[in-house]
Amino acid sequence: GDAEGHIRFHSPEEARAVSDVRAELQKEHSWKLEILTGDHEQRYWQKILVDRQVKLNRPREKKRGTEKLISKAEKIIIARAKEANKHIHFDDD
Repeated sequence: GDAEGHIRFHSPEEARAVSDVRAELQKEHSWKLEILTGDHEQRYWQKILVDRQVKLNRPREKKRGTEKLISKAEKIIIARAKEANKHIHFDDD
């Protein structure tokens, strides 16, 4: 897993409440907590917005109508075939 993460709170007060129990969390889980403010916070929000735009602007294949239904059916058939191949069958010889 990742060694670093971000937690978003609904209000600054909620973030401060968690920050107040920082020492207990560090003892119990070895977590390092810090509230992002100023430039660090701005860069974090900018990264979120850029990542979202990249995701939304990613080219993707657009299927409609019967083409879409056929594609879904093929995926289901392939998934069932893979599931069927997981079983080991023994002969009754």
